[in-house]
Amino acid sequence: MRRYVTTIMIVAGLGLMILSYTAMATPQCNTSVACSNPKVSFAAGVFILGIVIAFSSAVFYSVYKGTK
Repeated sequence: MRRYVTTIMIVAGLGLMILSYTAMATPQCNTSVACSNPKVSFAAGVFILGIVIAFSSAVFYSVYKGTK
């Protein structure tokens, strides 16, 4: 059970990181510095949330012992 949940947490974290980096944070154009803002203003927050989820999977794996 804990391997399954840990794997899901890692995949979800990596998915959020990839999604926020490729889809949300790509610049709208490449011609000037003025238009280099990300498409979504909270893309960095989603990326950090992905990192937190991926790293908290290790905490979950070590703390959760399952039912006996």
